[in-house]
Amino acid sequence: MDHYSDRIGGIPVTECPVCAWPESEPYEVISRHATSEGLVTYSRCACGEVRVSILRYGAAETLRPGS
Repeated sequence: MDHYSDRIGGIPVTECPVCAWPESEPYEVISRHATSEGLVTYSRCACGEVRVSILRYGAAETLRPGS
């Protein structure tokens, strides 16, 4: 699960559960494309963990493969 470590402008900042790299700063963007749900971004953390982020029209969330 995500660990809420800080808040920026009232928005929680999450960290990678493996290495604590901030999810707001992807180490490497693998793919980014628009879908009917919003903007989907596949990124890799500094430790190699893969993240899937969905910037929905009006909200944002981060998903992890297998969760």
